[in-house]
Amino acid sequence: MWDTLVLWVHPVMQSVAALIGLLAMWQGWKRVQMLRGRKVVFPWRTHVRLGTLGLLIWTAGAFGFYVTHSLFGATHITGGHAFMAWPVMALSVLGLITGGVMNKYKKKRFWLPLVHGVGNTILIILVLYECWTGLELYDAFMA
Repeated sequence: MWDTLVLWVHPVMQSVAALIGLLAMWQGWKRVQMLRGRKVVFPWRTHVRLGTLGLLIWTAGAFGFYVTHSLFGATHITGGHAFMAWPVMALSVLGLITGGVMNKYKKKRFWLPLVHGVGNTILIILVLYECWTGLELYDAFMA
């Protein structure tokens, strides 16, 4: 019973983070539209809060390594799913740092928002891939 519960925490937590991250990305897209001259409202505070929460949860996804190690004795038995977690964690930290700097020191910039946006777009793509590989692992771990 405990093993099954622990195995469910990681995918549920990461799925919630994916939904939060997609919402934060949609809000970030509004900022891009503003820069291109469209009249839209950019919900800065909500974007920062949701983005920070999603990025922190993705970073905490490293807990999945603990789960697989404690239950199965190894950390990378999930193959590509585990290996792809490393760039997800790195890009999450990058998003936290770049977003934190832009939130704390508000001024006109070019490169930092670009790095932030591109990095987080790549992150979302990797996270969606992680969701896909996680679904493929369902039969191996939950059946």
